[in-house]
Amino acid sequence: MQSRLPARGFTLVELLVSVVILSIGLLGLAGLQNVGVAAGYSALQRSQASWLASEMSDLLRANLPAARAGAYDLAFAEPTGDCPAVSGSSRAQLDLSQWRNTVCTALGGSGGGSVRVFRGGELYRVEIAIRWDDSRARGRWPSDGERWETFTYRTSL
Repeated sequence: MQSRLPARGFTLVELLVSVVILSIGLLGLAGLQNVGVAAGYSALQRSQASWLASEMSDLLRANLPAARAGAYDLAFAEPTGDCPAVSGSSRAQLDLSQWRNTVCTALGGSGGGSVRVFRGGELYRVEIAIRWDDSRARGRWPSDGERWETFTYRTSL
């Protein structure tokens, strides 16, 4: 009689199955890494927007008469990809120009801001909004209305 030897080692099918399982796991990890990087970048932009809004609030408080007169009112401008040059003849215009340039630079060329100062009773209310293109964090190419993220900061003078 012949004795059978116990089977040793992997068969080709077992090896193929383990390689497929390992590949699927590595693809999952790569996707998770991609989502983490995009979320981190979005969080960085949001925190920069928060800091920039706070900076504008400080500029308004430093030049209170001009702020209350409406010299700091600014509407959103369409992003062109190029950051605006710094210029201005008054302190308020120079502050706004420098702030717009900083917003654009900090938020990757797509950033823009608006400032609105209005009277609300005895106080002056301030609304500072900063908008940037956040399509990278959304993980797809959204329509034009969905690609913008806006951070709004409200305070009073």
